[in-house]
Amino acid sequence: MLTRIAEALGAIRGARVLPAVSDQLRASARVGTVHYSTLIEGNELPVIEAERAARGELPPDTRAKVELVNYVAALDLLDERLDTSMLALDVELLLRLHGLTTRGLGREHDPHLKPHHEGAWRDGLARVVDRVTGQVMYEGPPAEEVEPRMLSMFEWLARKREAGDPPFVLAAVVHYGITDVHPFADGNGRVARLFQAAVLMEAGVLPGGMFSFERYYAEDRSAYYDALRSVRRNTLNMEEWLRYCLRGLAEEYERVAATVGELTALLPGGGGPPRLSEGQQRALTTLRVEGRREFTRGEYERAAAVGRSGAVRDLRRLVEYGLLDVRGSGRGTRYQLVGAQGSREGSRLGRPVRWTDVRIERELRTFLDGRTSWPSPAEFDAAGLRGLYSAASRAGGIGRWRRIVGL
Repeated sequence: MLTRIAEALGAIRGARVLPAVSDQLRASARVGTVHYSTLIEGNELPVIEAERAARGELPPDTRAKVELVNYVAALDLLDERLDTSMLALDVELLLRLHGLTTRGLGREHDPHLKPHHEGAWRDGLARVVDRVTGQVMYEGPPAEEVEPRMLSMFEWLARKREAGDPPFVLAAVVHYGITDVHPFADGNGRVARLFQAAVLMEAGVLPGGMFSFERYYAEDRSAYYDALRSVRRNTLNMEEWLRYCLRGLAEEYERVAATVGELTALLPGGGGPPRLSEGQQRALTTLRVEGRREFTRGEYERAAAVGRSGAVRDLRRLVEYGLLDVRGSGRGTRYQLVGAQGSREGSRLGRPVRWTDVRIERELRTFLDGRTSWPSPAEFDAAGLRGLYSAASRAGGIGRWRRIVGL
């Protein structure tokens, strides 16, 4: 898993990512982080509300909306401290993150989270109860043990960082450690995932902030909770949890690497067409991140934030540059992204081939026949199947297809 992460991270760092592309990928990742991390905890608001929260446009007039706004504030804190070289991985940061994620959510009549619990250690029992059966799934240590256990964890983290242990492993262990001690009256999962990100940010392995690991957990919450509980079942052996967590990190790094690779291929190189405008970069990035390889003029207008005439002008130039193909005519006109260096990747006899779920599964099963483990992006490349890997990444993510094919 660490090798997969290193390969993907190297590809991302070596790519020529223009500012507008990087900004759009970062914005998309932030929305995904806010949406999926709160979804894990039962917040059912649609992703459009997370987008509004990330832009600072969501009114905090319901509890669910407050949770989204608070999560954005916690991410802002991490960014601010990283930018000012003040991102210290300590108890103060942990408490501050909890205070931000729970701000305004405590109620005196709430059996769990009261106002004095916001940004403070719990002062009572910690129990995780199955909402359906009512069964107690986990009970944390006594309240008086919370602070010394957390201090011990941070002492361990400091020693391991000084020893040069992989930050991805340390982030996974700390993620588990916070959920195990359950130091807060509520919001432990959100804080654990935020602190995991903080460990990776401080280590300098989240370039551009283009990553959202939370979707991997949210896609199968049962698998997420089972992996966390496996440590207890195995008498504190963390192997199953680490494999699960590192696989999620690897898949997210590989997803971003595939996205960056495709977007880089769309950008002009030496001797190529004129530099894309910021609006063109933003639009192509937005549409690609949304999984679209084909779109209408109206969809381009929205993505580029331009009017009809501006969209017509942009699209005409993108077609001239060889970055788009035109399909249909009149009101049915659609524009399709083409492959690297103007080649019609994924087309046969001049007709584009659609990457449907059926086709992705069929080609994956053919490629994976006889394999016992999921191949790395480099193995897809070596087999001439980068298009297949990219299509699977767009259509629900690699985690989804690993489960479908049973790897």
